[in-house]
Amino acid sequence: MLNKDFTQSVLILIISTVIVASFSFLVWVLPAFFYQDKLIAESSAKPLTALEVEGRDIYISEGCHTCHTMMVRPLDAEVKRYGRYSRESDDIYEFPNLWGSKRTGPDLTNLGRKYSDQWHAIHLNNPRHVVPTSIMPAYPWLFEQVLDGEDAEAKLKALRTLGVPYNDREIQQARLAVKGSTKAEALIAYLQSLGQDQGVQQ
Repeated sequence: MLNKDFTQSVLILIISTVIVASFSFLVWVLPAFFYQDKLIAESSAKPLTALEVEGRDIYISEGCHTCHTMMVRPLDAEVKRYGRYSRESDDIYEFPNLWGSKRTGPDLTNLGRKYSDQWHAIHLNNPRHVVPTSIMPAYPWLFEQVLDGEDAEAKLKALRTLGVPYNDREIQQARLAVKGSTKAEALIAYLQSLGQDQGVQQ
């Protein structure tokens, strides 16, 4: 059995996979349990509001994360262009994280301190109106679709089980905080939150 190439033996392939997965768990996952309190203590991250959570879900569902990263590397050129570099403690309430690896468009880590709500509305409706060379698609339907907020409470409850410190009142008021807003308003609220909670650490 051991003389065979591992691709020809299912047993060796399974054992190899278990070893690699176990090593990954020991190196990446297990240490996080021991310094999570330290990350929370040094972080200035704030939980998203109910409307911002909805906006984040729209950001994901529309595929925005496939073209925009949310991780500024500690390189002079990146910091000059995108602002403060990312730290692990910035993302303690991100589930899942949206770091990304492909920049068809600019990094959005510190976007919330750059443009007005009106700019974002124009940009979402037709990106070429504010950036003539943009290849980003337009999202006019986001201004027509209205949220009912029916699952907002469930979303905040789920996030609380993952460690996001929402209180009972925030969860109970989530539906009303979202109901009646358009998807565009929710998405803009989320985009405007990006980097705002790290402003004190510039």
